[in-house]
Amino acid sequence: MIKLNNEKTKEIINKFSKINILVIGDFMLDEYIFGSVERISPEAPVPIIEENSRKHIPGGAGNVLCNLKSIGVNIYCSGIIGKDNEGQILKQKMFDFNLKEKEFLLIETDRPTTRKTRIIAIHQQVCRLDREDKTPIDKILLEKILSKVQSIIDNIDGIIISDYDKGVVIPELIQKIVDLANNKNIPIFVDPQVTHFSYYKNVFIVTPNHHEAGRFLNRKLNNNDDNDIEQAGKEILEKLNCEYVLITRGEKGMSLIRKDHAIHIPTMAKEVFDVTGAGDTVISILAASYCSGAEIEYATLLSNQAAGIVVGRLGASTVKPEELLI
Repeated sequence: MIKLNNEKTKEIINKFSKINILVIGDFMLDEYIFGSVERISPEAPVPIIEENSRKHIPGGAGNVLCNLKSIGVNIYCSGIIGKDNEGQILKQKMFDFNLKEKEFLLIETDRPTTRKTRIIAIHQQVCRLDREDKTPIDKILLEKILSKVQSIIDNIDGIIISDYDKGVVIPELIQKIVDLANNKNIPIFVDPQVTHFSYYKNVFIVTPNHHEAGRFLNRKLNNNDDNDIEQAGKEILEKLNCEYVLITRGEKGMSLIRKDHAIHIPTMAKEVFDVTGAGDTVISILAASYCSGAEIEYATLLSNQAAGIVVGRLGASTVKPEELLI
């Protein structure tokens, strides 16, 4: 199996600023409330959290943008936010990404911006509160998204579909995007939502974790058995007619499968503190590296290196280009 090489990695990193990646999907606002616990509520056996601070960062497909921005990739995006305070906060946060177009998110008046609020105390997540509307987008919004994509497609080197099942990534959109990208020979990288798995036919690569892969195949995979994971990957390839499947396996690392070959890569994580957003990091580094000229195997090794770093940090995190060096 090939190994990471700093000189080769540097060559790839130097090309990040020359590529353009489009991210399509479910954009949301991640809110973190940090506090301390001094006592238990007299009303119920739950801790009372005294708020000390809070922060907002782009989540979902927005976290993919965070990862791409962190390594210097030029980014386009397409998605939906609500006409609300959360939407304004999210949009303002994303202005800092120097996106390649001014109007990058459509505003839907009757739909709230998806928000995930995590309450953190004593370095642990105590609970999470979600606000969302998962109603599928209508034909008008579908056409607006497609029109946007068509207007920029000739500038794009790769497309990431970040599907969190919040109503934006519907079958009709997936099929249109796949047809458009394949006609232009643009690779599509998909982090699939398990209920939509079967929609992602003819894409370049899908990156499920082993739980998602098992649910798609209606069986529990043995994550300790490389052969079982490899067989599952080949079944997914057959069903979806994609070129590659990358199955992330937690502490067991990840497996890249194609029809005639598979490689199994051990995790680089020294300590697992929080897996939030790790899948976003994997697909971002994978897409950026491949579109910068890396072979898919080498791009996978770099994404594994990045995943091993972010799971050792609290909350959705990103990596810097120099952290990809060994």
